[in-house]
Amino acid sequence: MPRDHIDFISSYCDRWCERCAFTERCANYSVRIATGMCEGDHDAAIELAIGVAQPVGKPRDQALSEGLLRELGDVVVSDLDLDEHHRLECARRARLERLPLTGMTDTYTRRAVGWLQAHGESPEGTTDSALREAFAIVGWDVWLIGAKIHRALRGRDAARTGEWPADHRVQNDWNGSAKVALLLLSRSERAWRAIADATGDEQAAILADGLRLLTRAVEREFPDAMAFVRPGFDEGDDS
Repeated sequence: MPRDHIDFISSYCDRWCERCAFTERCANYSVRIATGMCEGDHDAAIELAIGVAQPVGKPRDQALSEGLLRELGDVVVSDLDLDEHHRLECARRARLERLPLTGMTDTYTRRAVGWLQAHGESPEGTTDSALREAFAIVGWDVWLIGAKIHRALRGRDAARTGEWPADHRVQNDWNGSAKVALLLLSRSERAWRAIADATGDEQAAILADGLRLLTRAVEREFPDAMAFVRPGFDEGDDS
């Protein structure tokens, strides 16, 4: 399979592969397709899509296991280490749950999912292609918006506590995640307004207004997010 992949491109996309111009350069997409070709054999799919160096003079599985052991060296994870990791994660979760942005994000997700469940995945009986597209967008983005915002918050918190490296002010995972969230928020806000205009649905208009407020909150928390350059998508882009 083609292997001219762009590193980390799938980390900062909307996962809508059917609409993406970069699928041929995405390792994640290649593995997904290869998994189907290999009838669910994930190891074979990775080898087909990405490639595995073939060992000389010993079975491939043995060579891979030995290589992994060499990389791990003498690393031993003790019960105390696991307890400390659990303590840090619980403390982080508590910190993030207290943030206003977390509450705003979860409120939007809950209300948007409720609206979609009540109205279905697409407008019944309509021939309006723009309205169908708006439904498709809000349905696709509804869970991803929250996932990207929570990932941005978690990554930034881990950097502040020294658990993640923070060697670049702009090009870091939390800014990249926040940028994707902002792009999704803008897209979904336009879609909700299209739904509200076409149907007169007051709740759709309220959800659009909520996304406008959520966008401002993300911008305040991550002022450098839009300067992040996403691999592939933003190369050569001054945004």
